[in-house]
Amino acid sequence: MTKQENKNRESFSFKDPYRNFDLELRIVPIDKLSVVAHQRKPSNYHVKHLIRSIERVGFIVPLIVVPASDGYMIIDGQHRFLAAKELNISKVPVIVVPEKLADLMMNFNIEKELNIREKSYVALALYRQYLENKPDMQESHAELADAIEFAHYVTLGIAYEKSERLYGSSFESILKKCDFFLDEKISEAIKIREKRADKVVEANALMREIVQKLKEMDKWHPFLYQQVLSWANPYKRKRAPTEFDPLLDTIIANLKKAVADPELVLKEVLEE
Repeated sequence: MTKQENKNRESFSFKDPYRNFDLELRIVPIDKLSVVAHQRKPSNYHVKHLIRSIERVGFIVPLIVVPASDGYMIIDGQHRFLAAKELNISKVPVIVVPEKLADLMMNFNIEKELNIREKSYVALALYRQYLENKPDMQESHAELADAIEFAHYVTLGIAYEKSERLYGSSFESILKKCDFFLDEKISEAIKIREKRADKVVEANALMREIVQKLKEMDKWHPFLYQQVLSWANPYKRKRAPTEFDPLLDTIIANLKKAVADPELVLKEVLEE
């Protein structure tokens, strides 16, 4: 192939060398690109850093996209996309991947490690897509498990929607032991997750109330939320999985005791 023939080509098809997926490298107009709706909030600092990098070495790392009705949807590379727009770049390289990889790749976005809130919102958005498109699929189906990774992210996503002041990171170690994918249709499982989220929100509100009372007693320290929840958790030293409802019900009952007498939390620390 001559240089002129190669220049005139609009795309280059190839295969992923490990899974053998069909991929395609294209140069596309930037106005044909959009960011997936449940992508995380972009970092202005990261965009500025990429602008400086592109100014030095050029735009050499393709975006990862899937076909959309009016162009392409970005599933990895929104910060590079925003940097390109800031630099008024009219066309960018993209790698078009099969649509079936989109959800899985969103979960393993490589540009920046997501925090627990972001992971939960992304997981919930993906879950709702399955709820809309495949409501009769079992929640425990491997396809959904691969896309979301951990079931408790969905519960936390719902809980964050109910309470923006949720200390999700404090609950994650507990939920890892008791909140798993359900052997129920997604259309039924979502109802269970709503109830589970309600219990997490209730426990969070009680924990905040206890912490506030301890602050008023001049007992504040940076790990007070974790200390309160650890005190209320009867299974903190057990590694074996357990049932969600009995565990959360016990935690909520213990937290209610501490609301009435916050010094119960302090007594355990002194005893240890």
